[in-house]
Amino acid sequence: MDRGVHLGGGERDYNHATDSEYKKLRDEADQLYKKRNQLSQESQLAFKSGDKQRAHELSEKAKSVLAQAERANQQAAEYVFRENNADSAADEIDLHGLYVKEAEFILQNRLAAAIRTNQSHLRVIVGKGLHSQNGIAKLKPAIDQMCDDCNLKHRIDPKNTGVMIIDLTNTQSNQIPNHWNTSGPSAPQKPQGYQGQQQYQGTGQPQYYQQQPQHQQQGVHTGNPIVDFLFKAVCACINSK
Repeated sequence: MDRGVHLGGGERDYNHATDSEYKKLRDEADQLYKKRNQLSQESQLAFKSGDKQRAHELSEKAKSVLAQAERANQQAAEYVFRENNADSAADEIDLHGLYVKEAEFILQNRLAAAIRTNQSHLRVIVGKGLHSQNGIAKLKPAIDQMCDDCNLKHRIDPKNTGVMIIDLTNTQSNQIPNHWNTSGPSAPQKPQGYQGQQQYQGTGQPQYYQQQPQHQQQGVHTGNPIVDFLFKAVCACINSK
């Protein structure tokens, strides 16, 4: 989040999307996506020229590079979400540094949990777009639209335009479409229409994680029950596919 921003009377240090580790992982993913696109183009040219063996080899390399890119993006998302939310209050979630689809995925889980536990509201830190390309905010309009689609009352915090407050009074769980079902003791179920493959829109931004998060593999916990819950839910969903 923005440096020196006050939330709920407390001061948070800074947005971890400025950390070198986060930037390194996102940059690595971007370069790998470019390499994958180049390999795909070369594969298509080889196929058109009649060299099907070469086309197949290039296609397989492209798939391998794509998997590497996905892992780098996933690790970046996990890192920035974990670090930004390690000291989050029970009624807030920080989406800074996440791509839109990543943020929507995690927020849908968080909203489902909040509604299930009868929370009155959720403070969503969407930022002011200061670190976005050309200074144009992406998360705020996307989350605003998501709330409209779910018929959730929401407003911008008058004291901080980078925070959206979602009113959860008199809400029902079925207002959150396509969220992972994390309400039962068993592994969460996949949302209706889940394809089992990441979908891209030419930006290198994944809609859903595929690999098990590294910090879950290693048994690492953030110390924040909300953050740990969300990542546990994500892992269970991934492993159940």
